[in-house]
Amino acid sequence: MLPVVCGITASLLTGCKESKAPEAPAPAASNTAEAAAKAAAEKRADASTPSAQGVSSPDCVGPIDTGVPEVVTIAGKSYERNGYKLTVKGDREAEPKRTIGVLANLNEASGENLFNVKRYLAFFKDAGAEMIVVAGYSGEDRATIETVLAAVADSGLPVLVIAGNRERTTDFTDAMNAVHKNHPNVLNGNRVRYVDLHGVDLVTLPGYHDPRYIHQEGAAGCQYFKRDVAALAKLAAEANDPVLLVAHGQPKGETEHALDVIAPDKEHIGDANLNEVIGQASIPFGIFANVKEAGGTAIADLAGKTVVAEGAASPTLYLNPGAADSIEWTMNDSSTSTGSAAVLTIQGKQASYRIFRAAKLTDAEKAQAAKLIPASAPSAQAE
Repeated sequence: MLPVVCGITASLLTGCKESKAPEAPAPAASNTAEAAAKAAAEKRADASTPSAQGVSSPDCVGPIDTGVPEVVTIAGKSYERNGYKLTVKGDREAEPKRTIGVLANLNEASGENLFNVKRYLAFFKDAGAEMIVVAGYSGEDRATIETVLAAVADSGLPVLVIAGNRERTTDFTDAMNAVHKNHPNVLNGNRVRYVDLHGVDLVTLPGYHDPRYIHQEGAAGCQYFKRDVAALAKLAAEANDPVLLVAHGQPKGETEHALDVIAPDKEHIGDANLNEVIGQASIPFGIFANVKEAGGTAIADLAGKTVVAEGAASPTLYLNPGAADSIEWTMNDSSTSTGSAAVLTIQGKQASYRIFRAAKLTDAEKAQAAKLIPASAPSAQAE
């Protein structure tokens, strides 16, 4: 209501006059310019390409089909394997709590990396992890992949491994077969697409969507396509627990905290089709490991507007564990990483995480690390 401005006598003679509301000031030119500059910057920061139409190799993205059921025992637990699906057997706890160790980007079989793997396995053991996920880029040749995964297999835990953007599919397949023969606890996540742990159901999306970042020529690398993303909805629909999507690639983000921001230009390179299926299928948890500099953190939304603090429980949580590789890497927050891993805990409909940040090796530790390199390893040369 507008204020009345008049005296009593004047109001009797002429009536009261209402004062006019002040006009809103015109937007400052600087504000308009700032908004335009921000919009232009956001447009420049979008370097993403969504997953394309096409058909992936079955050795890259395994088919969702069943086979002859078999019971396998891993780390003292019985599981039923039926084609694409692995289900833990036994009674379900009233309030299950699942803790998973997470690795990615092991890169090479250097002594320092193998030394770090021992650190990561100790971290997982202390955290009570009951499974390890290796979310892509275990090496660029068969020998490297075999060496680093054999080291992870020493945990004795089930180890679920997917290919990322750098593995040659034939090398990955041959390496996984060889490692599994000697270490039956290591599972090919390109083929085992669904793991029911009673408390969380893991669904895998191996490979990468954008050919610009696949480090193998032609069809030699593992590329997933739009139809593979759409198939995730079918897998998620089977779940009787919260779904954890395990992928090397990442959804498209919007902010500097998103998991798809690459250096040096802070550009977004995620797959918008992943955003769509995660939303449609209501997938609350995810591991997306490709962008090293965006690692060591988790967000509550795919855009990256809300960062989840370590140890905090959240109903949605999307994690990048960072690179396990010991080579120094500058992160998006300007810190330097010399290797990291994560533990992800799911209890009820909440998840939380912790990051292990490996310290740079001392000279004495480097001497120990040098002794870990197998004579046949591709990185057995002096570091």
